[in-house]
Amino acid sequence: MATSLALVLVFCAFVSLSESACFFMGLKLGEKHCVDDYDNSKHPMGSAWTNGRCVSCTCSSSGMKCSSPLNLRMGRVTSMTKGCIVKYDYKTCTVNVFHPEDPTIKCSYGAVGK
Repeated sequence: MATSLALVLVFCAFVSLSESACFFMGLKLGEKHCVDDYDNSKHPMGSAWTNGRCVSCTCSSSGMKCSSPLNLRMGRVTSMTKGCIVKYDYKTCTVNVFHPEDPTIKCSYGAVGK
């Protein structure tokens, strides 16, 4: 179990170097479910889910591992055409870059972690 925890921590360190984030929460002795802090939903061991903030999580006998949404699943916009704005859609876990006043303007953008 200690080896698994060490590997998760090493993985999280590498993920953080790429401007993303993850976290691990160990289970207390006797617990049979992981509890998602976002909505307090319970998830059985062996399950994987994406919550309402697009955070992807997995539950194992050692605990719950989650990865941040904007960097891993949706991407984080780092540059874009002047005048454009970014809108993150948490229902579809997508990102949209557009010009709010002139939809004919094509918005180019760069993102990391997508």
